Formats: sequence, C-alpha cells, structure tokens
Amino acid sequence: MTLQQLRHFLAIIETGTLSMAAQRCHISQPSMSASLKALENDLGCLLFTRHSKGLLPTAAGQSLQQYAVRLLHEAQQARESVRSLPDEPCGTLRLGVTETISAYMLPRLLQGQLNILSGVQLTISEASIEDIQQQLRAGDIDLGLLVIDNVSPAEDFHCERLFDSPRRLWAPTGHPLLRRAHVKLNDVCEYPFILLEMDEHIATWERYWKRQPRRPQVITCSRSIEAVRSLVGMGIGVTILSNLVFRPWSLDGDHLSRRELAEDVPGMGIGLLSRKEPCSTEAQRFTHHLKGLLKQGGYWGSVGD
Repeated sequence: MTLQQLRHFLAIIETGTLSMAAQRCHISQPSMSASLKALENDLGCLLFTRHSKGLLPTAAGQSLQQYAVRLLHEAQQARESVRSLPDEPCGTLRLGVTETISAYMLPRLLQGQLNILSGVQLTISEASIEDIQQQLRAGDIDLGLLVIDNVSPAEDFHCERLFDSPRRLWAPTGHPLLRRAHVKLNDVCEYPFILLEMDEHIATWERYWKRQPRRPQVITCSRSIEAVRSLVGMGIGVTILSNLVFRPWSLDGDHLSRRELAEDVPGMGIGLLSRKEPCSTEAQRFTHHLKGLLKQGGYWGSVGD
C-alpha cells in the first residue's frame, strides 16, 4: 500500500468512475485501473462494486476510506512541518572556554552537540577569563563558556548563568572529618589544605574564607585538579572543590569522598558570555541545545548533588 494508491482510491470514491479519477490525478485510465488492482491485491479484498453509473465502495472500501483520509492528512502535515524547519546550519561557531570547561565539560558537551552542529565549522580555543573577554570584544570568538564566579559586570557583555555546581569538602576515604555529623569551615582548619589555583579559583576561595576567624594551613597550591585530587587521595591534605570536577578516585587509584559543609559556601557558577549585540544563528542553536542538555538533569553529574 502506498500513499499514491490511497490518493487514487479516494479519487475513485469522489468521482465514481475510473476515467474521471484518472483525469483528476493526471494519469491514464489503464494506470488508474492498475493502481486500484494493486491496492486490492495487497489488501486481499474488493474495494468497489460496479453499477450502471460507475463504482460504489464495498464495506471494505468504506472502512479504508476513513483511514486513507487520515493517513493522507497526516502525511501532508508531516510534509509541511519538515518544510517549515529552518535550513541546515552552516557557517562557523567560535567558542572560547576556560580550563575547567575544556577538561570537565567539553568532551561530553561535544558528544551531545555533534548532530546539532552538523554543517557548522566549530573552533574551540582555551583561554583565561580575561582573554575570553578580550577575544569577544575583538570579535575573535562568538561565545565564551566559562566559570563566571569572578566575571565583572560589563556594559558590552551579556552573561547568562547556566547552573551552579555545589562546592563540597574533599577528603581521603576514612578521614576524621567525614565521620563528623556536621563539618564547619572551622573544622577544616584543623587539617592541611590543598589549594587549586586554576580559573581564578583563589578569588572565590578568598571570598568565603574572609568571613571566618581562622583559615586552614595551605601546604601546597596547584593549577592541576588531578594533582590536587592525587594529593587529597594520598592523605596529604583536604580541599574544597565543586561537584563538577569531583571523581572518587585519583590517577594513582586512591579513593576520595566528599561532604557537604555546614556553612554556606558558594557554588561554582558556569555560564555563557557573549557580546550584547544579537548572536549568530549558530550561537543561538548551540545555546539552545546546551540548555536542553542541562534540563535532562545532572548531565555532567554536577547540577544537583
């Protein structure tokens, strides 16, 4: 059964004769007769009976008529829906990302983004927050995807927060802090601290520690999250970092755990930075799809817990 056969079938019902149906469908009468015969053979029953003035639908023909009208209507709706879609994206999308994004979001983001960017030439550059702002102003990139904790308001930029990844205490499995009912920042000060320096993390660290009467003893700083993870896993110290970058084991195989803190520690904000002028179609598609991924809930295991 084909849509064309159903169109011919309905034309026969509406005109009552093969010849008039053939004229309506702009085919020859033998072709119309062959189309009807093929449809009847497929269904295994007669669809019309002959009478003096032409053809009348049988009970099977009357039943098929209802389905044929609906099927052809839905086929037309499908055609109009597809035709109304915008053209396939083309052009370029230049995306600037910070270190945290390139290491912990970018691979899975691209995996989910490849289809939506079909036909788009995507270029990605890793840079500091300051450099991303300069590249946006110069028109060298279209969007910045970055940690926005320390992005200063600017009249020429639009900054949209996508989600916050909660910051938790990281400690080696079995650490005394993990056994406490409540862990306060003051409790953290009792143990050596490993401080991450990437993506202007220290500025955020300063904001929530400045309200405390004491600070932990920072025994080492590193720009590498993996180095921090390994040092914590080895029991050298503890740290406070976001769920986005958490993994319960180090590269050396040591296990880590995380705990919520009793005080209000700000989460790590992830957002998009763009010029205030209208974004390109490619940038709008990217943004829309990225928000869709986030709505799936915990796509990076970071939005919630």
